[in-house]
Parts: sequence; structure tokens; C-alpha cells
Amino acid sequence: MINKSVESQAREYVYDVKNCASEFGQSTLEGWEFSLVTDVEKTKIEKNYYPTVSAHPAQEALFELFRLVKSKLLLPMGKTENNFDINSANKNVTYLIAFNPKFQR
Repeated sequence: MINKSVESQAREYVYDVKNCASEFGQSTLEGWEFSLVTDVEKTKIEKNYYPTVSAHPAQEALFELFRLVKSKLLLPMGKTENNFDINSANKNVTYLIAFNPKFQR
């Protein structure tokens, strides 16, 4: 059941990010960054960049959501992302956030 829920969250998140990009005149997601962040990092990104799209799934589903979103957008996983271990990961990381560094406030 969790996988189906994560799959639907990933589809919804991808839809939201694509919709947000098109609202700001971008036909692609080129230049957008996707990160797993803490509450403090999320707040800092939201203060510095607009628009942002964030998701707050259950902790055990966070990396799976991140992986699914990247695969649906055909984005490669980085070296650190491929070596991500949920047991050794920073437990404070609770959000998936997307933003474009070109759009500073």
C-alpha cells in the first residue's frame, strides 16, 4: 500500500512542478534543482527563491519519492543520491523541494 501511495505522490509532485514551471514561462524543467532538505534549509530556499515546490511525505517514503520523481522527469541520480542509505541518513531531512536558482527573490 505504501508503494502505491508513494507512486501517486510522485505523479502529483511531478505534475505540480511542471505546472509551476509553465506558469513561469518555462517549457522544460531545465535548471531546476531537486533536493532533500531539513526544515531550516527549506525555509532558507523559500526565502531566496521563488517559485518552489515542496513535498513532506512520511520519513520512510522520502527517498523513494525522490527517486520516483527523478525517474519520471528522466533526471539522473547524483553520486551521493545513489549511495543514500536510509538508516545512516540525516533524520532531520524531511522535505523534497524543487526550485530554479535562476529565479531569485
